[in-house]
Amino acid sequence: MLACGEDLGLIPACVHPVMLELALIGLRIQRMPSEPGLEFDIPSKYSYMTVCAPSCHDCSTLRAWWEGDEGTRSRFYKTVIGSDKEAPSRCTPEVVNFILQQHFDAPSMWAIFPLQDLLALKDKYTARPAAEETINDPTNPRHYWRFRLHVSLESILEDKDIQASIKNLVTSSGRSFPGKKTDKA
Repeated sequence: MLACGEDLGLIPACVHPVMLELALIGLRIQRMPSEPGLEFDIPSKYSYMTVCAPSCHDCSTLRAWWEGDEGTRSRFYKTVIGSDKEAPSRCTPEVVNFILQQHFDAPSMWAIFPLQDLLALKDKYTARPAAEETINDPTNPRHYWRFRLHVSLESILEDKDIQASIKNLVTSSGRSFPGKKTDKA
């Protein structure tokens, strides 16, 4: 079994040396940078000994984060996406694809993706309010593991478009065949 240490947020200085000594991989979420002074982490600079994810069970989904704070969204759109245009208020499939691609392309040993973030690649699956997609809110003792998928797995299995979008992210990153990237379709 490969153990991952949750080394997000404010952690004691002893954590990283112990993780290195024990060969524990760390968790990286772009909007929760581990480096002081950064507002957004840079997935392409993650070390191999990490698991990267756009969100996780203990934070808002990518859509809820994007749609939650206009200032943060605008700064991300300008500094990370590199656009001088106004950031869309809605987390569009194009924005989702860009962010997910960064994580698929990251040099991290593992890249994990909550299903809610993958489904946001298609408008059809974003009709539900984004705030309802959070799995667990550790700050709220009454909000724990309440998320339920609002579409059936059968409908996702029948949706060739969403499957093709996810497959393209996987294969273009080289994660399906490590060390071998393919041209994007």
